[in-house]
Amino acid sequence: MDQRQPIGRNAIIDGWRGISVLMVVIGHLFAYRAPEVYPIGALNSLGLSIGDKSLAIVSSLGTLGVSFFFMISGYLITTLLVAEESQRDRVSLRAFYVRRIFRIMPAFYTYVIVIYLLGQWDLVRVDNGAVLRSALYVCNYAGFSCSWWLAHTWSLAVEEQFYLVWPLIFAFVAAFRISAAVILLAGLFVGSLVFAPLGSFIYIMVGVLVALSAGLRQRFARVASRYIWLALAVLISLPAAPRVVGQIAAHAQPALVAMILFGTLLARDEGWLQKLLRQPFLTRVGLISYSLYLWQQLSLAPAHWGGAATGADTLYKGWDLMLAFAFIPLAIASYFLIEKPMVRIGHRISRRIMQQRREPARARSSA
Repeated sequence: MDQRQPIGRNAIIDGWRGISVLMVVIGHLFAYRAPEVYPIGALNSLGLSIGDKSLAIVSSLGTLGVSFFFMISGYLITTLLVAEESQRDRVSLRAFYVRRIFRIMPAFYTYVIVIYLLGQWDLVRVDNGAVLRSALYVCNYAGFSCSWWLAHTWSLAVEEQFYLVWPLIFAFVAAFRISAAVILLAGLFVGSLVFAPLGSFIYIMVGVLVALSAGLRQRFARVASRYIWLALAVLISLPAAPRVVGQIAAHAQPALVAMILFGTLLARDEGWLQKLLRQPFLTRVGLISYSLYLWQQLSLAPAHWGGAATGADTLYKGWDLMLAFAFIPLAIASYFLIEKPMVRIGHRISRRIMQQRREPARARSSA
């Protein structure tokens, strides 16, 4: 086998990425931008608080989409680490971090710089502190306000913090990985009860655990696929549930996301949901989902957010309709001009690092 050949893309994962980023766009649109154009609460006149419940469900799609992204990341990164170890006998942390840096940071910092420049030109309202906090990947913690334009980078902060810790654990506790993942997951669950930001890491660690445990994957393949529709119905209806019920059920949300995600990904028999996920439109959207996620924030801003003006009325003045869709060409340009070339460079450097490691090993074995 050619060790340099990258692991092929999984169409179902790309499909889920496509659905996830569409959920984020729809959630942000209806939670923030659309209410300034049409008050969905007006539907309450039909009775049963239909407007409020509909808005709660649709608005929650943004957070739900990010939850799927988190679980996919935990599963995929761990699967790739396991594959590298099986092919090369060990994992190169240097090569891993090079790939991650070139995969994430160029497109991310391009967006951050654009927002900074728009702020300097008084087209949006963003302070230098928010730009710095976003650039340092700390927007996921309370007290680190990052303004509307950079607020969505909280999820990227979660993933970067995961990348800093989990690969080190993976490399240095090889004999106890599953135990380490279970302990981390339990600790995060308990910790999230008193420190909410830890809850985001639960989704990632569930993905990690599924990637590590063949038994868990077999269980999902055998059982989860039977209950996908039930899990999906419960998951979507949670935001409209009475508050007490919703708060209790929210703790089960990672399990519901896992049943839906891995029930489709690992099922022995492919149903129409898997066929839907394989549709070219969704897989292509999934391919550029990272850039779409970065740039959608620029098009969907409300006039006020977090008790402060965003500057959206200045940025959108006279260009509302055009800028509402501007994130699509911007994301496509970001993918082809920044993201894809940088990923290639990262993989090239990564291969060199791993090649350099093999050569001394060969020299020692022939001595």
